[in-house]
Amino acid sequence: MSTRYETQPIAWNEAFSVGVDLLDQHHQHLAHLINQLAEHSGEDLRSEGIVDILSSLVAYAEYHFREEEELMSLASYHELEEHRQEHLHFCEVISETCYGASLGIVGVKELFSYLTRWWRNHILLEDMKYKPFLSTLPEQQRGQAA
Repeated sequence: MSTRYETQPIAWNEAFSVGVDLLDQHHQHLAHLINQLAEHSGEDLRSEGIVDILSSLVAYAEYHFREEEELMSLASYHELEEHRQEHLHFCEVISETCYGASLGIVGVKELFSYLTRWWRNHILLEDMKYKPFLSTLPEQQRGQAA
C-alpha cells in the first residue's frame, strides 16, 4: 500500500475563517509558511532554505498559539486545556520531524503533507469549536490578544 501525500498548497477561503480578523491573518500567514515548503520539495530538509522556513514556522506557530489561547481564555472557552494540548502535540511532532530530518528519514513531501493536513484539520475541526465563544468578545479584545 502506498502512502498518499498532500501535494496541493493551502488555498485560503472563508470556510477557514474563525470570525476574528487577527486569528484569520495568523492562519493565513501559517499557510503561507507551509506553502513555502512546496517550493523547496526537491531539497533536503537539512538545506538552509528549509531550515529557515521551519524556524520561521515554529516561531510563528508558537506566537500564534499564545495569542489564540489568550483569546480563548478571555472568552472563557471551556475546551482551552484540550486545545492547548493540541498545540503542544503539534510542537512535539515538528520537533520530532526536525530530528528525523537530521537523520535523513523524513523528507519535504512528508513534512508538507503532514503540515497541510494538520493546518486544515486543526482549523476546521478544532478552531471552529471556539468560534462562537470568541464572537462574544468585544471587538477591541478580538483585535488584540496579549
